[in-house]
Amino acid sequence: MKMLRLAAALVVALCACHAGAANLPSEVEKFLELRASCDHWRGEEGYDKERQADIDWSICQSCPGTDADLAKLKKKYRSNAKVTAALGELAPEIEPKDKAAAKRFCKSTRKPDWVH
Repeated sequence: MKMLRLAAALVVALCACHAGAANLPSEVEKFLELRASCDHWRGEEGYDKERQADIDWSICQSCPGTDADLAKLKKKYRSNAKVTAALGELAPEIEPKDKAAAKRFCKSTRKPDWVH
């Protein structure tokens, strides 16, 4: 019963968050989804070699370009308070400074078996 209540509360919370985001421009929503994926993978623990490889690949799929995209969206929507607030919660620089090294690293990652 406790799990059922917890699951119901989670569904309500997710619906409330999504309803608030629905008022954002679609390009901002898409960016926020991608950035959430990036932030998720950056926070994961690579407890073994295989898990770290999965994390590295996932980061390389979702994080490159997000610093520039965030800056562009902030500039484009600077007069939209909802967008400014949503984007303002994100760290402005999460990507490595050495873009060439990051690109080489990402080319060396492998697609995990669980990705189809």
